[in-house]
Amino acid sequence: MNKYFLYVTSVLALASCSSDDFLGENSGNGQNASSAINFGGDAGKITRATSNTGDYVKMLDGQFKIYGVKMATDGKLKSVFVNYSVWDDVNNTTSNTKGWEYVGTKEGATYGTGNISLDKDQTIKFWDYSASEYRFVAGSPISAFTYNVPVTDESKEIKSATITGLAGHINANEAGQAITTNPVYIAEPIVVKKTEYQEPVQFSFKRQQAMVRVGLYETIPGYSITEINFYKAGGSKAEAVNNIILTSGTENYFVGGSDVKGTITYDWTGATPSYTYTYTDETSLIKSQNWYAGKFEPHNALATVSTATVAELYGTDNDMSTNGYFTVIPTPSATTAAPILIKCDYTLTSDDGSGETIKVTGATAAIPAAYSKWDVNTRYTYLFKIAQNTNGYTGDDPNKAGLYPITFDALVKESTDAMQGTVTTVSTPSITTYQEGSVTDNGIEYKSGKAIKVTVTNANGDVQTLATGGTAVGNVAAYKFTDAINEAEIQVKGTTGATDVTGEVTGNMFTFTPATEGYYAIQYLTTAATTEPETPAAYAYKVVYVKAAPSATE
Repeated sequence: MNKYFLYVTSVLALASCSSDDFLGENSGNGQNASSAINFGGDAGKITRATSNTGDYVKMLDGQFKIYGVKMATDGKLKSVFVNYSVWDDVNNTTSNTKGWEYVGTKEGATYGTGNISLDKDQTIKFWDYSASEYRFVAGSPISAFTYNVPVTDESKEIKSATITGLAGHINANEAGQAITTNPVYIAEPIVVKKTEYQEPVQFSFKRQQAMVRVGLYETIPGYSITEINFYKAGGSKAEAVNNIILTSGTENYFVGGSDVKGTITYDWTGATPSYTYTYTDETSLIKSQNWYAGKFEPHNALATVSTATVAELYGTDNDMSTNGYFTVIPTPSATTAAPILIKCDYTLTSDDGSGETIKVTGATAAIPAAYSKWDVNTRYTYLFKIAQNTNGYTGDDPNKAGLYPITFDALVKESTDAMQGTVTTVSTPSITTYQEGSVTDNGIEYKSGKAIKVTVTNANGDVQTLATGGTAVGNVAAYKFTDAINEAEIQVKGTTGATDVTGEVTGNMFTFTPATEGYYAIQYLTTAATTEPETPAAYAYKVVYVKAAPSATE
């Protein structure tokens, strides 16, 4: 039985206090140039998912805002840098040895390439060797950050910060003004111990946005795709618009909007300080089960190679960058990663000039959960390849999935040679199944009661090592589904409700025996689950249909 699929590959890798609060009785080596507190940003991890170009100074627009406290001898935190602005300056000074300055006056000046103005005088600070440690937080741009430090508490712990100005694409934007998605960067919180005093305080920034692009191309021989429409989550028919629509089975999985506000909560309790981010402005935050990518013009043929131009491969949208990316707001941290689904109808037009067309309905693919939770400071590229191996159907019968070539045959005589046949998925990894005696006049047909043998190969054709009952890459299992199902649907629904099928591994081959008629899925673990960072496991699947073996009297 020929089974055909729509394949998907995902290419997948920032209150004022007096001066007495700032300096203790013992300044270590004295108030000299070497003991002034300096800041550095040249090693910040801000090279990905940014619309800024150039070096780290340009990425940060030459500015960031800091708050810093010190642990005094009484065990309480004292304010040192209270909402200080820091700007780029190539002139080395006592307070600036790494190209970042913070000493300036309120009146009559702007500073750095970002033309920073100060709302108060900012003075030089020196390391206080009576303090056991300092704590620092930072963010850029300055205008987006407000640090929340208790005014009345005797100990000035940096608990949180409020961010404004976040923005990210979610809905199609064919004719409107492009959304403004200026970068917002958050630095990892830092604890500086006494042994590190006199060294520049080095911040590592991450952009609190991600970038996503979604492309399509087709490789169906003899035909071009001249019309394509996509389904919204739960939709019974395709939408009239021609935008790619990513959907999720989880309500409010995608978020976006303009001028979105949020809160950073800092955690200083662990060995390494950290932060979490939550969205707090429900009025400007758009939530949906659907996310819209580029639009493909009706009647224009779809790209046929993965190296086509941006417009051919990714479509068009006013929010899209010149290389096809959309700036997006990351998936909320509290949201559980779930597969992303794409479903479409498309029209095939024959390339031979005959004018013949074929309508394909309900072609579906799924991005595994391991690659579908959009993280900060990360780019995501999803390419969907539509081939003749589609799980869409033509005509009115959804059970007749696939495109079946019209073929001709001429029979001369029966062959007495032994016949063997295998079915292999055209994907990476490739999962190949074999059952003795499965070859028929028209192809391959699996029967119950006989062993099915499974091998897995990589893109180079190398046979992979298999195992059962484990959690490492290479673990393989089999499941039986009563109702018809395809690979994309399993990525979304999982194997809940399916029946485990016992199998064993010998050498590099997994063998199981289907007892009854039904749909059997072979599951291959491609990416193991991790805890730091927390990501779920990812699997590749192959579904085979097994017919009931004929009775002895047939």
